[in-house]
Amino acid sequence: MPVMAIALAVGGAFATNATKIDDSLSTIGYLSVHAPCDTPVICGDSGLPGCTISGWGEAFGMENNCTRVLFKP
Repeated sequence: MPVMAIALAVGGAFATNATKIDDSLSTIGYLSVHAPCDTPVICGDSGLPGCTISGWGEAFGMENNCTRVLFKP
């Protein structure tokens, strides 16, 4: 029984560690809610194109009047 508890604890530790997000790969994107580029959100610098926020639309980078395409975090 103690061996099973230890195995479960070790497995849980690995599972928790695997879900952490690497902040070095994220970038700030901006939604246009009340004005152009007024609401900051977390996006990525690489991956799947389109940093979309459910219910709000797509976020863009601040460059060139909020037109730089960002990626899903």
